Amino acid sequence: MLSVRLSETMERDLKQFCAVHKLSKSQVVQEALAEYLVAAQSPSLGTAAPEPDLSFLAPDDPIRQFIGIAKDGMSTDELMRMTRGDDWNQP
Repeated sequence: MLSVRLSETMERDLKQFCAVHKLSKSQVVQEALAEYLVAAQSPSLGTAAPEPDLSFLAPDDPIRQFIGIAKDGMSTDELMRMTRGDDWNQP
């Protein structure tokens, strides 16, 4: 057996949901937890990150070429060392 504390708002929403769908709180929580655990175990490999929305930039804006490059690029330390030298983070 498991006890779970819910905020007043969440408990109220759960009660309303159960009343509308004619389910018990236990049924709803068990199903939600089962779905959560299945999703957590699913490998997310092969799903590419969505392309960033660049609609706010003009088609010829030079900044477009730099959007998203940091995700696989250098770390902040590497960039700071490159632009400010090896002692960039010293007092």
